[in-house]
Amino acid sequence: MYGRRARVGIVVPSTNTTVEPEFAAFLPHDVAVFSSRVAVAEVSSEEEKVASLLAMHNHLDRAVAELASAGVSAIAYACTSGSFLGGRDSDQATCDGLTRAHGIPIVTTSSALVAALTALSAKRIALATPYVRPVADGAVSYLYQAGFEVTARNDLEILSNLDKGRLEPAASFQAATALDVSGADTVAISCTNWRTLDSLVAIEQQTGRPTISSNLVTLWALLRLAGVDEPLSPDVRLNTLPLPEKARAEWNGVVHA
Repeated sequence: MYGRRARVGIVVPSTNTTVEPEFAAFLPHDVAVFSSRVAVAEVSSEEEKVASLLAMHNHLDRAVAELASAGVSAIAYACTSGSFLGGRDSDQATCDGLTRAHGIPIVTTSSALVAALTALSAKRIALATPYVRPVADGAVSYLYQAGFEVTARNDLEILSNLDKGRLEPAASFQAATALDVSGADTVAISCTNWRTLDSLVAIEQQTGRPTISSNLVTLWALLRLAGVDEPLSPDVRLNTLPLPEKARAEWNGVVHA
């Protein structure tokens, strides 16, 4: 049987070509990840982009139900922009509602990002994204609502999600190390369709700051919820840390922020 130690699920945007192979490359032994997909359109304008990302919420319940039927112990909606564009309160309501409906802890990448920053005792963030400006603005707003300050930002302004998935890890290294980190205590790279896990150790070494990415925090949160508590790969600061108990309780539907 695959996943004797732990089984987790991910809901992936249909144009995302990064999450599944990146997770597979960094999973601990005898842990399995199963996925379901939600449709998202490739668009031709920034206005359409925001609408297309928010529209994925209409398919989340179906995708989560499919994964729940596989007996997984936690599920993540592995889309950063799709979870932050509605704001922090909406994102928490999404997690709460799906957890209650399906009886399994439901995480979003954006809520995992908050948990990771909390675990790192971070307050000031240098942020790299591949997003167009209206989407990147949503990331900054969400982080502010969650109690964090973005002190520096580098946006690649790529509209197509398929194009983001074609970027090599060198692109995330270059974008993150180009940031002014003098006012930041943490470097964050946003977007689950951007290859980052191969570049994080080098970024952390070069910037001298703990470095996280969307895929790192999502996988970390899922594995911690599933009871995988040892240091994880890649060898960066976050992967040595436990899940904050407040985040665990919220994702299990015990408390509400």
